[in-house]
Amino acid sequence: MKNTKTMLVALIAICALSTSVFAGSFGIGIAGHTASVTAEGTETTGGTESGVENSVKSATAGNDFMMGSVFAEYNFGESERFTLGVESIPGSADINSKNLSRTDTASNDSNDTAGTRTANATLSDHITYYAEFVITNGIYAKYGLTEVDLETKETNTLGTSTSYKNVTVDAETIGLGQKGTFGTRGFYKVEAYMTDYDDVNIQGTGGSTTGTSTSSSIKANLDVVGAALKVGIKF
Repeated sequence: MKNTKTMLVALIAICALSTSVFAGSFGIGIAGHTASVTAEGTETTGGTESGVENSVKSATAGNDFMMGSVFAEYNFGESERFTLGVESIPGSADINSKNLSRTDTASNDSNDTAGTRTANATLSDHITYYAEFVITNGIYAKYGLTEVDLETKETNTLGTSTSYKNVTVDAETIGLGQKGTFGTRGFYKVEAYMTDYDDVNIQGTGGSTTGTSTSSSIKANLDVVGAALKVGIKF
């Protein structure tokens, strides 16, 4: 996916510097989004335990949030029916509206995780490389390749606790929107979209009485549904 995104960025840059050749337009703009994230995940505990938490633990999570983004794109041809662009969401958002928690009772075993544990995760540095095609009367279909950083956050009140590294997650985005123009160079878009992230698989470290890895792991699936209002200017 990284090679594909590099090619898209390079093509956008070439087109932006060659407007006399391609007879299209280069645009930049800002957007406001409202979105909802849902997640399902499981944690499988490694090591040997004497308590009831020696099992696969499952949880669901979700959050609604608003965010802003910036984008740059190139519209091809005189009719500008085909567009390539890149969009960045500079902020961050928690996957769940509040921290999830559970209490484990096991102690004095090789995987001492006794205590109340809390967990959440944050999405940040969200970048989408996209293509749009106008179907009719300004209505367009969108396909994008997305990349986002996933930061895990976990604490434990007693004993030791497995920790999980932060990872970068890829995704695919599809959308449908309506675009139009105003003034001499202004344009707008109203868009609905869905982003399906690759499955997340993270191997844990620590969390045992000896300080060695217990091979605990988590698996999660994330999805985002959202809508955006975008305004920009063409050159």
